[in-house]
Amino acid sequence: MKTAVLFGAGQAGAAVLRLLYGYEPLCFADNDEKKRGGEFCSLPVLSAAEALALGPDCVFICVTDAARAAQMRAQLDGLGCAAEVRDALSLRVFDARAAAARLLAERISARGVGGDAAELGVYRGEFAALINAALPERRLHLFDTFTGFDAADVAAERALGLSAAGTGDFSATARETVERRLPRPEQAVFHVGRFPESFAGCEGLRFCLVSIDADLYAPTAAALPLFYDRLSIGGAIIVHDAFGLQYPGAGRALEEFCAARGLTPVPAADIHGSAILVKQGG
Repeated sequence: MKTAVLFGAGQAGAAVLRLLYGYEPLCFADNDEKKRGGEFCSLPVLSAAEALALGPDCVFICVTDAARAAQMRAQLDGLGCAAEVRDALSLRVFDARAAAARLLAERISARGVGGDAAELGVYRGEFAALINAALPERRLHLFDTFTGFDAADVAAERALGLSAAGTGDFSATARETVERRLPRPEQAVFHVGRFPESFAGCEGLRFCLVSIDADLYAPTAAALPLFYDRLSIGGAIIVHDAFGLQYPGAGRALEEFCAARGLTPVPAADIHGSAILVKQGG
């Protein structure tokens, strides 16, 4: 079996490790001195030079930013890297969460699962457009402040010692931007404002597919019972960042919700560590 070094001990590195097949991972390499000498995902973290000294067959550059990837490739060249070098930029093209959403939508349609679709945390509408295309005959409810993270939610995040999120993060969006991206914009209903206040008027709805991509603990914790209790049998909720490193609040909210309801989330194994809940009949 070929051996591999994963260059980048972060969220992308963890995703590459999970997806890796046919290679024996030797270690992580990282330029952050604070990480070196410890472990990440049960593998040692070394400097790039130390990792190359192990003689790997391949080095995977585990970042999804093209500029950083180019810098890391140049660094490897400067160290005389003789191994094959691959990068993880294709993870943004071949996305497990997107594939899971499309497959779930196919199954929902084939089985006649009733209800609307929804997304909390729309940002610029890329995933909303995917849902809209996958379920073109369903109403799509889109919940977002369109001004970025709310100050009260950020304060709750800080009080719980979770992420370093800031008020207004992800504010570079607008309803009009999302509408232009949707293939069937006439099916979209926009609910603008802080969640869960923006859910007012939706109490009588049923849902078949819901994406929760709020990142932070407070809106995720509020969203899970509201959507799950209105989810049709056979319907599904996809929770972004549930097993990720950048926004652990989403995972904490999901863990608490599942523990209280006796549910087990299924990892999607995408780069952000999404999880899927499918509502079973009982």
